[in-house]
Amino acid sequence: MSPRAPAVAAVDFGASSIRVGRVELGPDGPRLSVVHRHAHGPAADPAGVLRWDWARLLAETEKGLAAAQEPGPLASIGVDTWGVDYGLLDAHGDLMAPPVSYRDGRTAGYAAVVSRLGGAAALYDVAGVQLQPYNTIFQVAAHMRAERDRARHLVMLPELVVHHLTGAIVGERTSAGTTGLVDIRAGTWSAGLAAGVGLDPAVLPEILPAGTRVGTWQGVPVHLVGGHDTASAVAAMGVGAGPRPAFVSTGTWLLVGREQPDPDLSDAARAANLTNEIGATGGVRLLKNLAGAWLLEQCRPAWGGPSIAALIDEAAAVGDVPAARLDPTDARFLHPEDMLGEVTGALDLSRDTPPAVVTRLVVESLAAGTAGVLAGLPGAGPSDIHVFGGAQSALYRSLLAERSGLPVHAGPGEATALGNALVQGIALGVYADLADARRHLGEPS
Repeated sequence: MSPRAPAVAAVDFGASSIRVGRVELGPDGPRLSVVHRHAHGPAADPAGVLRWDWARLLAETEKGLAAAQEPGPLASIGVDTWGVDYGLLDAHGDLMAPPVSYRDGRTAGYAAVVSRLGGAAALYDVAGVQLQPYNTIFQVAAHMRAERDRARHLVMLPELVVHHLTGAIVGERTSAGTTGLVDIRAGTWSAGLAAGVGLDPAVLPEILPAGTRVGTWQGVPVHLVGGHDTASAVAAMGVGAGPRPAFVSTGTWLLVGREQPDPDLSDAARAANLTNEIGATGGVRLLKNLAGAWLLEQCRPAWGGPSIAALIDEAAAVGDVPAARLDPTDARFLHPEDMLGEVTGALDLSRDTPPAVVTRLVVESLAAGTAGVLAGLPGAGPSDIHVFGGAQSALYRSLLAERSGLPVHAGPGEATALGNALVQGIALGVYADLADARRHLGEPS
């Protein structure tokens, strides 16, 4: 009898739901079963600060891990979450307050911080990340000073979950890379940038690579993976169908770009507001953030709560499509009180425009915005586009193919959990490296 394929648990926090998957790493490719889901979102505390319900999210994580163990033992656990958000730990290693959401308005004055740190060009030359109000560096600058000064550790969210599971206090390259506090050339924290926003560099943990074993949970090894969910998702994009593949990771955001060996810190990349995100197993992802499923998700309550799938189906049937488009990079969509009002206003439509029409124009805008980002990447253009993640749709892929003139491949809906699992597989010796792991995903469709 052949030995049973090792199974790993992939804990994947998205900004609107968390998922725990059990992934069998067999010779015919990874087989994922999502064993637990929990919908969530940030909520304002009594002071009006938008925070994550961290205690609940940790409880749901443990519930999911228990479910992942039911079919048999686990060889490893890995955790990924969205980037930029963090928690502060006190001298006892306890979380001082639930983490603040990047959608909170506390960073509205970030431009003054940019000036204080020497300007956008100086920041980009060190960190290489796009200028966004929610970057960790600006969140830290806006954090309550008394709490910030009392903190002994700043831990990014993926590693904050790992801390809960194992007690370890560590950093991981991909999640650290979202902060704007890492010197991207050196791969280490920038003491100058940390001090510039009032943060003692000593509170920043050692940065370790994905694949590092950092402890155990109930006897199961816990390995760092691409802690930033985009890093994990892109790890599962599969083997390239063309010589210069581009990607779109779909979810609350659209992450649009390509993989390359080294960061691009040129003036052109900065002017295009491209970000250099560190890859799960090396290299960088040169990409840009666009608003994604968040636009429709936040319109749904005003429409009576239809599913996004139903909205997309109706939008695909819209015949006479108006020419209006919105800009999916516009900060007005970050956390408005009335998303439908913002979206219809940006499209110059009345608020009572049929949802199918609004949805169609949002998807058209996302496809056009994606094509624009890809066309503007420095150097040779992409040969083809891999679209993956749970917020993709046939309508979006079709429109993207039209706008870009490139082949568009549909990748896995649960790419993030799969990429998380693939990196665990590398750590366990199931795969030789990322290229080997991707080959087990099969050819793109």
